[in-house]
Amino acid sequence: MDKQVLIHKKNELVRGTDKYSLNAKRALNAIYWGIQKNSMYDNEIVIFKFSTLRKLMGLQKDERYIQIIKKALIELQEPMQLNNFYHPIQKKKFKWYSMSFLDEAGFEQENINSLAYLTINPSIKYLMQIDGNFTELELVETLNRFRTKYSMKIYEYLKSFEGYQYLDISQEHLIALLSIKDNPSYKYYSDLERLVQRQLKELIKKSDLKNLKLQKNTHLKKSKIYRFIINIESDKITPTKQELESTLKKLITKF
Repeated sequence: MDKQVLIHKKNELVRGTDKYSLNAKRALNAIYWGIQKNSMYDNEIVIFKFSTLRKLMGLQKDERYIQIIKKALIELQEPMQLNNFYHPIQKKKFKWYSMSFLDEAGFEQENINSLAYLTINPSIKYLMQIDGNFTELELVETLNRFRTKYSMKIYEYLKSFEGYQYLDISQEHLIALLSIKDNPSYKYYSDLERLVQRQLKELIKKSDLKNLKLQKNTHLKKSKIYRFIINIESDKITPTKQELESTLKKLITKF
């Protein structure tokens, strides 16, 4: 296995929302890596060794990991939601779109020598091939070190805006991004802020985003806006809505 395990993940996926657990997110990234690494875009069914998935997901080699992988593959058949999504097959832009990462998954035996047979959503495989707006992510030394699904999601999202000095995110958007709308623990701004601050501490410690800050600003707080300082040395300010949407028009060139 390479020293660095990199994936180039489309920003539409990075900035979408899902309810996947930490292990399901790790499985998604592991499968994403395998398909990109081996150019398996035309394969109707992709096959992974359990041992490969275990290593890429950072799981211990014990009797539990088979069931952990199985549960993760089941989760990846549940829908994710994408916003302002330009469909690579239908060639249409959708304000909202729902799709699953996996269409099917199975294995012949439940043992350490087993193979996982996976059918990836065709639109996902198209997205993996498209040049343009993507975020480079490292699996083993970065993503797999995070201990919560929230820290992984916040990292991937902020990483996709790495070139900007800061990013303003509304409370409503952040709640949707972390899929905690139905969680009463994070109903109020102060509770959500504490959750975010915990994740930022982990990101600063374990990732390449060492200068992250949640800016203290009375005006922003009253407006229920979170200002994430991402790259203080950058001259680029947070992208406007028009800038974000204009990038979507450049995605499809080869289909």
